[in-house]
Amino acid sequence: NDSTTVTGQLVSRGSDDYQTEAAWAFVSYAATDDLDLRMGRLRIPFFQYSDFLEVGYAYNWVRPPGEVYRVPFSSIDGIDLTQRFSSGSIDGSVQFYYGRFEGEFDTGADQYASDYRNFTGLVLSANSGDFGTRISYHQAELIMDTSDATTALGAASAGASQIATGLGDPSAAEDFNFTGQTSQFIGAALTYDNGTYSAVAEWTALEHENSLFLDDQAWLISVAGRFGEFTPHLTYTTENDSFDSGNEGVIQEALPLQSEQTSIIVGLRYDYDSATALKFEIQNNDETTAAGADGDSATLYSVAVDVVF
Repeated sequence: NDSTTVTGQLVSRGSDDYQTEAAWAFVSYAATDDLDLRMGRLRIPFFQYSDFLEVGYAYNWVRPPGEVYRVPFSSIDGIDLTQRFSSGSIDGSVQFYYGRFEGEFDTGADQYASDYRNFTGLVLSANSGDFGTRISYHQAELIMDTSDATTALGAASAGASQIATGLGDPSAAEDFNFTGQTSQFIGAALTYDNGTYSAVAEWTALEHENSLFLDDQAWLISVAGRFGEFTPHLTYTTENDSFDSGNEGVIQEALPLQSEQTSIIVGLRYDYDSATALKFEIQNNDETTAAGADGDSATLYSVAVDVVF
């Protein structure tokens, strides 16, 4: 009706054997013309393109750059409030949410039973003319089962205990088990779009009380030009980890955890129909460090057809 809507989004991924899951499943209530309340399964608003991650037509890339868009889950069960505002030439919104993620934390190689409690975040977005900005802060208490030593995180947790004992500081290994420590995610983005030329710069940072996850920062800058039905674009993106101080940092450095990588993406989008885009993309990825060892470089060629209906 005029004030209440129900929204759902079902997603199947080849990496999950095409199992279908609900990425969105929420009820939205328009309390006023400018205030919305949503309850249910919500997309976590970590990134500039969070709401459109599963809608490739909404952005120029074949896939968002993995250096920045690197969180392996995207939804929580909870509630959020969004207040829109206008002031002079500025239009914006403030979003607050609270919820919980309970399920499998999938790294691609392993899966871990996880429970992220008190998931809380605040997002401020504003636009003026051709320019836009977005700032966000998020945090949650992480509980994760890493007792299986055959997994990467399980082996690292067991190795941390041995190294800590060797350092004469067994208590240093306590931070290598997920028992409810808080992790924080911070993001900021600037955009420009005058209809012909566009640019986006996005920066993100992850900070963890738990030492099994390294703190890291990542950023990207992307420029594009629209020339009729064609949109060439160029992106530079990078991500690097950092060690904790003290014996925790010594243990992190001894474990195969650190990564540092950079990518350059060159692409061309062809909108040959009002709801269909054909994309060609070349991505050169240079790993300085991968899993604590010297990395490698590779070039990925991608072709995609994105359709909306």
